[in-house]
Amino acid sequence: MYESLKRSIDNCDEIIMNVSFIRDSGMKLLIDDLKKAKEKGKKIRILTSDYMKVTEPNALYRLLEIGGIKIFENPLNRSFHPKAYIFRKENDFEFYVGSSNISYSALISGVEWNYHFISKESSEIEEILDEFTELYEKNSFELTIEWLREYEKRYKKSDYGELFDNKERVEKKVIEPIKFQIPALYELSKTREEGYNKAMIVVGTGLGKTYLAVFDSMNYKKILIIAHRDEILKGAKNSFENVYKDERTYGFFNGERKECGRDITFASISTICKKEYLNRNYFDENYFDYIVVDEFHHSSSKSYLKVLEYFKPKFLLGLTATPDRNDNGNVYKLCDYNIAYECDFRVGINNGWLVPFEYYGIYDSIDYSAIPWRSGKYDLLALENALIVEKRLSLIYDKYIEFRKKYSIGFCASVKHCQVMNEYFKRKGIKSEIIIGETPIAKRQDIIEKFKSKEIDIIFTVDIFNEGVDIPEIDSILFLRPTNSYTIFIQQLGRGLRTYEGKEKLRVLDFVGNYKGAEYRPLFLTGNYKRGSKIVNVTDKNFLLPEGCSAEFSFELIEEFEKLKRKNIKLEELIKTEYLELMEKLEKVPSIMEVYTYGDIPVNSYTRCFKNWYNFQEIMDVLTTEQKCYSKLGLEFLEFIESTSMTKSYKIPLLLSFIENLNKNISIEEIGSYFKRFYNLSYHKKDLNNKKHSDLINWDNKKFEKLAEDNPIKYLTEKGKNSEFFQYIKPNFILSDQLYKELQNDEFLKEVKERIEYRKINYFHRKYMEE
Repeated sequence: MYESLKRSIDNCDEIIMNVSFIRDSGMKLLIDDLKKAKEKGKKIRILTSDYMKVTEPNALYRLLEIGGIKIFENPLNRSFHPKAYIFRKENDFEFYVGSSNISYSALISGVEWNYHFISKESSEIEEILDEFTELYEKNSFELTIEWLREYEKRYKKSDYGELFDNKERVEKKVIEPIKFQIPALYELSKTREEGYNKAMIVVGTGLGKTYLAVFDSMNYKKILIIAHRDEILKGAKNSFENVYKDERTYGFFNGERKECGRDITFASISTICKKEYLNRNYFDENYFDYIVVDEFHHSSSKSYLKVLEYFKPKFLLGLTATPDRNDNGNVYKLCDYNIAYECDFRVGINNGWLVPFEYYGIYDSIDYSAIPWRSGKYDLLALENALIVEKRLSLIYDKYIEFRKKYSIGFCASVKHCQVMNEYFKRKGIKSEIIIGETPIAKRQDIIEKFKSKEIDIIFTVDIFNEGVDIPEIDSILFLRPTNSYTIFIQQLGRGLRTYEGKEKLRVLDFVGNYKGAEYRPLFLTGNYKRGSKIVNVTDKNFLLPEGCSAEFSFELIEEFEKLKRKNIKLEELIKTEYLELMEKLEKVPSIMEVYTYGDIPVNSYTRCFKNWYNFQEIMDVLTTEQKCYSKLGLEFLEFIESTSMTKSYKIPLLLSFIENLNKNISIEEIGSYFKRFYNLSYHKKDLNNKKHSDLINWDNKKFEKLAEDNPIKYLTEKGKNSEFFQYIKPNFILSDQLYKELQNDEFLKEVKERIEYRKINYFHRKYMEE
């Protein structure tokens, strides 16, 4: 069937496919032929469905650039089982009707019956085409990236779907994009088309982030890969060599070797950041076309900033499992707030890219309410003393023996806690070890090798395994510490989710007590946690785990969760708690952009609950002396920026046009020039998408002046509106004397700029990037 379809696609003028599902194993076979057909201008219409969720998201990602793809609209979940392929060449029609959908098995290896015939145009042919057109035009919707992103999140791999792929044979070893790499590559291509030259990819460990960089960088000549450990660089070199072979030259730039002039350079951040190397004697600032930063959440540290500020690549790609940092570095800003693609553990498990988990929530009888809570965390000494009592050590050991698997990791609260756990298990005859920050690299590697070879049964650690440690063998995780951090919980859970031969599930033993945030543990497991989310108990209908996962909680825990669920925690209190936690984390008073970047609760929840940002800061008692001196008009202007409505982005370039260089009067000609620069950036241009903007690329300054006059200047100033702030006396847009005077205050001006930046970033993200 595959060879026949290839010939028909090549020989026709129009392609029609009506198939109930499409598997990626089949689409890989046909996609190149369909691309060639599109390049030749052939009309393509393909109708498929999400019936029974057999169609794979990755197959649809491959088809996005083809166009003409529709999804059968099926709110009643009717059976949808057509398998028809129609090819037209002038007045001749070629048909395949039978049992083959688009999958490897259906096209190559399975037992399928398909009837093939050729016919001239006739009333019968017309009837068939009319039936297809009825389905295609009136009973389906266009495949869009927005719908596909949502489908990817709810898709669940099933054994039924796998039946169509399991006969696939690889005739020759060709490394090609797999798993999350397919949608991520599409999103990266799309983000470059929109004008971005920086992007972050957020995806869990073990899914192949490095190979994503290999495939995405193929059209660039000089490539730099930066990491903080030589082991990561060596692994990256292997990945690039596996794909490029000897077509490229490779070099290391680290403490031992300084190899310049290579196509692909693997650099240690501790070496390349030095001033003696960031110069033309080694690398010109434009030398690299494409830069990859592994573990991108470190990139706001001084060493990374030196490198990123020096080099001017055509594209910067940041790779990380979590973009959150424990200091005040703004990682998001370094990639222009452009997260091109995210793959959380739900998507990974549902697609079969990660193993499912079997979770056991074990009741921990420690009374955490008796432990002092300071600045968003428990007093460490008091916590340690509570965790190392004999009763708890014995409970952990007994449960470990009951549920033990081959390769276990135990996450502890502190170094002392690690040491006590290790000593206790050794006394019980368990081969255990600890890895902490002070463990020398050589000893750490020795312990890991012994662990892999089963000479060690369990390793106790604190946070060392949160990142940068790749041990796919891990099949059992013990949470021995309280944590109310979703990020830390998911980081540590992710240590065991990587697929490995013979590993079917990750077993999780979680010792849960009445500590702060424990009631959110069921919600953590669903992957749907957001700050401010309602508590979900395991008995609720919306306690939905990823495909193949299970969770079993002690009855005492279920009762405890139910008690806490009945308590109505007000959003105002959640906001205050989050803000205090961010203040502790950043070690300073968080700004509005820092809350937007690092917080879980949206900024508009802050401003809605507390009227405006200034009022919230006043209630939190964090205003500076200078802020307390702002005039009434100044405060009204700050609130105006926060709350002014925006169905389009027009107000943003208008405000920026006089704020960036702070002029009291700015001419309409200058405003038009600023509008032109603003909307000539591709990621802003997409907001001018009406018919009247169709010739935007050819607009002169006058047309941008008219755009600014019609909206927003007219809207903001007609009938004396906002006269306390500004007015328009043609040809000048004029700030009021009092506002202009207020803007001379550097602190006030900084807050104005930050609010405009927040509105800009939030507007484009919400309108064009969120599902």
